[in-house]
Amino acid sequence: MRHGYASFLLAHCLRRFNGERTLAAVYHLFSGKKSAQTLQDSKWFRLEPFFGTWKDVTVAELETAAQALAEQRLAAPGDNRTYRLTEAGERWLDGQEMLLPRHLNGWRYHEIDQLFWQRLSLVGQTLSNLVYGQRFTPICRDERTLLWVKHYVLANGSRQALAAAFYNEFIRLLRAVSEEEATVFTLRLTSAARIGWTAEQIAAYLQTDALYVQFQFRNVLHYMMAEAEAGRAPLMAEMMAGLVPVQLTQSAQKTYEWLKKRKTIEEIAALRRLKRSTIEDHIVEIAANVPGFSIAPFVADEKAASIQAAARALGTRKLKRIREALGGAASYFEIRLVLAKEVGRWMN
Repeated sequence: MRHGYASFLLAHCLRRFNGERTLAAVYHLFSGKKSAQTLQDSKWFRLEPFFGTWKDVTVAELETAAQALAEQRLAAPGDNRTYRLTEAGERWLDGQEMLLPRHLNGWRYHEIDQLFWQRLSLVGQTLSNLVYGQRFTPICRDERTLLWVKHYVLANGSRQALAAAFYNEFIRLLRAVSEEEATVFTLRLTSAARIGWTAEQIAAYLQTDALYVQFQFRNVLHYMMAEAEAGRAPLMAEMMAGLVPVQLTQSAQKTYEWLKKRKTIEEIAALRRLKRSTIEDHIVEIAANVPGFSIAPFVADEKAASIQAAARALGTRKLKRIREALGGAASYFEIRLVLAKEVGRWMN
């Protein structure tokens, strides 16, 4: 990774944004900002796997990565802190596709993957030490996790049998990922024999980028969570008990409940004491995330078809350009809603 993994991640986002969003949009995507714009961008530009997966990212890090790409002539700066990949950048990124974490699903798991990992790692540490009859200091200090693991281990009978079952499920799951990913994940685990390594320690050992290690680890974690939800990893499913992936933000969910009671936008805004624009943001979020949600009450079919046609003809997600192409016949809310629903159809 001659240009660094941060540069690779940024280049991937720049390709998807295609000059229509600034570095700030990339920052909000990785940090998981729950604004209407960021939620829409992650769907519209097919970047939802990365949503909330680099929570401690800084704008300075992204600016440094952008500068590195520009210096190598892999990206060119545009107006208002935007960047586009150059032809050389496109070719370079094509050659780096193997670096994409293919199991990553930040959109679904970004709010619960840390709790899942705390449970998983502490159960592993606990069973390892109990089997060898050793006292230990828990690797996790979160009280909720400590209590959950205590109850879980006590409720599962034979510690040796549970440890063996965990080992077998781990081995089976890790065989499905790359050897490097399996190594990263294993080195993060704490056992009776050693303390789990940090991303920096693993990066030094593998002579690679610490950020790359972080994404490899999260990629495996999300793979295990997906297998658990699919019913193919029963012990991992037990680790996910009560950890429900969030489909909608809490506020959008409340608006959705009112919509199901056939309340209008104006009525919901009054009932919730929120601006109409906020309720509209919620409806766009719902359209993108809830299969079967109809936008017909908010935009006529003929107008929706015109918006879709304009967006495809222009090859853009810029609302202003689409609205101008339609001669102002559609509102920004209607355009956002149609785009969100279109993305929702092929994402859900």
